[in-house]
Parts: sequence; structure tokens; C-alpha cells
Amino acid sequence: MIKTMKTKDILYQELKQKIINSDLEPNMPIVEDNISKEFGVSRTPLREALQRLELEDWLVKQRNGRLKVSPVSVNEVKEIFQVRSRIEGLVATEATKKATSKDVEELKRITDLITHAADTDQRSEVVRFGSEFHNYLYELSEHQTAKKLLGQLNDHINRYRRIGPTKSSDRSKSAANEHRQIFEFFASGDHENCGKSMETHINNSLNAAVNSIESYLKLTKENEE
Repeated sequence: MIKTMKTKDILYQELKQKIINSDLEPNMPIVEDNISKEFGVSRTPLREALQRLELEDWLVKQRNGRLKVSPVSVNEVKEIFQVRSRIEGLVATEATKKATSKDVEELKRITDLITHAADTDQRSEVVRFGSEFHNYLYELSEHQTAKKLLGQLNDHINRYRRIGPTKSSDRSKSAANEHRQIFEFFASGDHENCGKSMETHINNSLNAAVNSIESYLKLTKENEE
């Protein structure tokens, strides 16, 4: 049983993570009785958590008034990545302006880890170190609004990563090369091209994500038939 003064917040986080991890799959109906029993909570905090998830588009209301997990779509993933590319470009630009020699050294370390992971076909490590690379720039930029928005967008992106097929080794190597190029502009202090390279990197990731989701939707349709 969850024992905390902020039960609704814990429920919100737990349920959102289940959606991100696909433990609650797209279009799955939300049965309040089952969730209430699973977490050992009353209906009031549960409904407050569900309302918040609905407001953030993790859940959608059906015609019968009941909630279900939001479906996935190619259009949504395109919109998410398009917005992310602009914000990430801004963050990379601002981070480059603030970079010190120690920052260059640290980002080089992370970039080398991404390259090694790609060269040895450790795809999950490419994703992990890639996230570390981006998070380092987020913190260095000191752009609080961008960090907040990217946190929300990246939650949805992580959901799409888990839904689609595993990232190909070719995309992992391309992503590693793109991070290397971003780093080179960062290290040289070229903030304008660093931002542009970041936008290009995110847009290339969009193409891979669209292909992945299209494959997932096709497979889902075939299974239903």
C-alpha cells in the first residue's frame, strides 16, 4: 500500500511510468477498481491522478466516458520531435556560449562513450550516453523553461522508444557521428552551427522514430486481423 501524504502524486508518477514502459499499452482501458486494488488506495486520489494524466494526454476519454491509454500516431511523434528540435537547438546554442574548458573536456568524455557504444553495437548504451550528452547541455544552458519543456517532451519520446522496434545499428552509428559533430562545434565555440547541428540530429532521429512507429502500427493492425 502507498503510504504518503501525496498519494495522488505517487499514483500519477507510477501510472505514467507504466504507460511509458508499455506496461499499460496504447488503447488499453483504465479500470479504476483494478488500479485501486493494485496500489491499495481509495478512489479520490486515484481519480485526481487520472485527471492529471488525462490533462497531459497520457489518457483519453472514450465515448462512453471511460478512460483509456492514449493511442500512438505518426502525426504525434512528428509534432513532438519538431518542437523538440527547435528547443534543443536553442539549448545547444546557449550551452556553447557558456562552455568552459572543463565543459569541453566532460562533453568529449561523453561523446567518446557514445562512439564506443556505437562501434561495439551496444544500442542501449548509445541511448543512455546520448541522454547524458543532452542532459549535460540542458544543465549548462541554464535555460529553465527549455529544461522544463524538454522534460515533458522526452517522457513522451521515451514511450515511443519502447513501443517501436529496437533501434538499428546503422542509426546508432549515425547518431554517434551526429553527436561528434555537435561536440566539435561546441568545442570550437561555434554556437550557431552547434545549434543547427543539434536541430539536424533531432530531425534525423524523427525519421527513425517515424519508421519505427509505422512498423509497430502495421504489426498491431495485422495482429488484430
